Amino acid sequence: MKTKTSFFILFLLGLLAWALPSYSFNFGDVLKEVEKSSRPPEKSPPKEEPEPAKPQAQQPQQNGGGGLIGLGDSLGIFDKKTSKILQQSVNTLKALQPIGYEEEKAIGGRLAVEVFNRYGGAYEDPELLRYVNLVGQAVAEVSNRPDIDYHFAILNTEYPNAFATPGGYVFVSIGLLKMIENEAQLAGVLAHEVAHITRKHALQTLERSRSLQGVSSLTLTVMDKDPGLFDKLIDEVSNTLFTKGLDKNLEFEADKYGREFAYRTGYYPGALKKFIQRLGASKKNSGSIFNSTHPTSRERYNLLNKSSSRYKKASLYPTLGKRFQVAIKR
Repeated sequence: MKTKTSFFILFLLGLLAWALPSYSFNFGDVLKEVEKSSRPPEKSPPKEEPEPAKPQAQQPQQNGGGGLIGLGDSLGIFDKKTSKILQQSVNTLKALQPIGYEEEKAIGGRLAVEVFNRYGGAYEDPELLRYVNLVGQAVAEVSNRPDIDYHFAILNTEYPNAFATPGGYVFVSIGLLKMIENEAQLAGVLAHEVAHITRKHALQTLERSRSLQGVSSLTLTVMDKDPGLFDKLIDEVSNTLFTKGLDKNLEFEADKYGREFAYRTGYYPGALKKFIQRLGASKKNSGSIFNSTHPTSRERYNLLNKSSSRYKKASLYPTLGKRFQVAIKR
């Protein structure tokens, strides 16, 4: 039943490729979206002041502390040193509050602009872009986070690169597309990047940032009041994505989930593993930042290979090589 359903999804995807109007990743729209998402919320009109409450007897406090720590201080349970350590722990926990979606879009949109600037801008081919979007949206729809908007773009660089920034922005270079052999491999690559977004890998790295120490929550209002903080955070994430790379385990996780998302859509689950092997053997890869920002292709291939047995009857799932070749040659 699973196989029949998956084939039906791919059949519909084929029909959509010809039925839907051409979709283009509009760079101007992205800039507008970044500006909109970076704007702090409008202030609501001031409410009438409520009548002052009757004064109540206050419990004595020492060291200005509130809550359990303040109560412990006032009762003499904690000495000053212990109280300070506990307070620092509370502040650290506050700094790890999850980043909201609006803030995620603001950060990801700003990084998306930087991706275009660094890697040749947009590759102008509306039909190919529409095809990539159809495949990308299909795998995003069956991901663990289908409720946000995803944008897929092709970068005008011959180096094989792919990126994902928070908020739903996915990029793949024309050089990488030329190395791909079939639609199942394309789905695996795009799903890997979608997995980075669904698992919030870049945000996990950002939430551990020293720049956010002492900040209880990162909101648009906070970023608007302190533009320097926003710029610093963008620099840190840029350094991670484009220079250092994410933690190896996060890349392995993106491989695992990416393969799963492609499989849920109905593609051959071994396609991503095959492409990783091909990428590792290619001489083109020597000029790509993949070498410095990703684990070795051998490590990635071996980990995927170890868990391949969980996909029963994998050979029944299509790779759709002819459809991909028609799209890439057109």
